[in-house]
Amino acid sequence: MDLDKMEETCNYQSNQQIIANSEYTLYKRRWYLLTTLALLNISNALQWLAFAPVAYTAAEFYSTNVNIINLLSVVFMIVGIPCGIFATWLLDTFGLRLSIIMSAWLNFIGSLIRIVSALPGIDEGSRIPLVFVGSVLAALAQPFMLFAPTKLAALWFPENQRAIANMIATMCNPLGIMLAGILSPILAPDASKILFMLSIESIPGILAVVMATVGVCSSQPPTPPSASAESPSEPFLVGVKALFRNKAYWLLAWAVGGGIGLFSVLTTLLSQMLCPWGYDDNFAGVVCTAALIGAGLVGGIGAGIIVDNTKRYIRVTKICYVIAVLALIAFSVMHSYPNLQVPIAVSLGAFGFFGLPVYPIGNELSVETTYPVGEATSSGILFMFGQLQGILLVVILSALGQKLPNDFPGQVCTAGNPDIEVYDMTIPAYVMTGYAVVVMLVFVLVFRTRYRRLEAEQAKTQDSSEEGVSAESPVHENVNVTTKPEGTAFYSSGTLTSM
Repeated sequence: MDLDKMEETCNYQSNQQIIANSEYTLYKRRWYLLTTLALLNISNALQWLAFAPVAYTAAEFYSTNVNIINLLSVVFMIVGIPCGIFATWLLDTFGLRLSIIMSAWLNFIGSLIRIVSALPGIDEGSRIPLVFVGSVLAALAQPFMLFAPTKLAALWFPENQRAIANMIATMCNPLGIMLAGILSPILAPDASKILFMLSIESIPGILAVVMATVGVCSSQPPTPPSASAESPSEPFLVGVKALFRNKAYWLLAWAVGGGIGLFSVLTTLLSQMLCPWGYDDNFAGVVCTAALIGAGLVGGIGAGIIVDNTKRYIRVTKICYVIAVLALIAFSVMHSYPNLQVPIAVSLGAFGFFGLPVYPIGNELSVETTYPVGEATSSGILFMFGQLQGILLVVILSALGQKLPNDFPGQVCTAGNPDIEVYDMTIPAYVMTGYAVVVMLVFVLVFRTRYRRLEAEQAKTQDSSEEGVSAESPVHENVNVTTKPEGTAFYSSGTLTSM
């Protein structure tokens, strides 16, 4: 299908007018693409952490131990590393369309196989292999969905909407985690309801695969929305070589990836950390996960608006990181004491409010640090660093847990099942927090970078002005860009032409 046909099929512009002196164009279809990607991230996160809030219930249903159930979450992190390399190449070489459609189908098929694993009549010995096969297929889809937001924002959105677009798509992953935390304990209060839980949580994936297959018709718009969008990214291998020479990027990847890993660990092990001290799945899943991610969504939207208007990527990221780690310290100290529901929920809410925005802002910052390296390459390798740290942390922290007797006073982990082992996760919580403190201190004290993409856009705007192009015409923010030593850029408002 050629480009003209594609535009007609996707209804990019039913009554386009060529506006005099207009250099860049916005298309309403960008919001459909953003909605599709957001729904995919919600669906995939539901697959990722569906079992984590009901780990002991799932262990009973699948006749296994809780460490095997933890692996259903860890497998997403393991698969994400080798698949992530392929995903970055595919996104930067063949574009968004193929990546989104392929990931939607992988996620959908994986969710169906997981449902099959819970059907009545399935042989007991086949349940665990089936649920792992389904989880691996859904895990293969995850990198494409998580690496795509920066690419989508760069190709379809202007400068003053890039951070918020990236924020919306990226934060739908933790939104899906929040839904898993809330829905799983409600839908599966006991082992007999696991099939019902998996069926309900597959619904977003069904809708997403339809939207992606029918409505995602092109990787990029016919006309770019900004100066940087009309310049091609570097080829994949050239970009990877450039990343290896960029010391600021590797520090950013370690720090932001560390935040991703810490969040993955906390959401995977949260119920296991709390249940020995009398906090049941409803509190750990519904209350704590809602506080953690609900507050994070609010914080993420606020941070996205601030960054879009001020371009203070570094300052906002560092402030958020510091406060998030302080909140994590508070949680680690309090979690092993009974009857502290409100303080624990508040500490997790603070961690989410300030911690979750670090990832999407860090993605945008990685693009600024590495431009003109492809957006999927820079943000993808950053995420893989997070997955690697998450794997190591989950494995190490799980090994550090100390076995408790099943009749340990106050524990609510086993629901009376004497075959399920219970672990004290206090030492793992302290180790997790200590690692967070180290990463935060190094990042805050050492990290500096230039905003390369903003500098390139400023230079292009100045060149256009010198050639007689009207300074009022471009869609992108069109003004003086003052870059301070730490890389902070200030923009005045520009004019947008939207179609």
